[in-house]
Amino acid sequence: MDASRTSRHLEETIYNFERQKMKDIKTVLSEFIKIEMLFHGKALEVYTAAYQNIQNIDEDEDLEVFRNSLYAPDYSSRLDIVRANSKSPLQRSLSAKCVSGTGQVSKKPSKGI
Repeated sequence: MDASRTSRHLEETIYNFERQKMKDIKTVLSEFIKIEMLFHGKALEVYTAAYQNIQNIDEDEDLEVFRNSLYAPDYSSRLDIVRANSKSPLQRSLSAKCVSGTGQVSKKPSKGI
């Protein structure tokens, strides 16, 4: 009699364990699917906005802006702007260090290695 009671108790414990395992698996998988759906839903929103932005590009207007940038109306003024903006910080610092009138850069004595 004691063996059958122990056997029934063991079967009940196994059954309860399996039930809890199924609930846990269902919860974990449901949360995973929910998170994935939220992620892909947001990705779909981003791709939709990107697609709409691409469709809204006016090709003719863009080509007109490109064409106008190729043929600047006043070449000499454009060249002056490029020259003014193309001086690197190194060139600026070298021109500031030049000895007046000689065009040479003054150097500090270097120490041996």
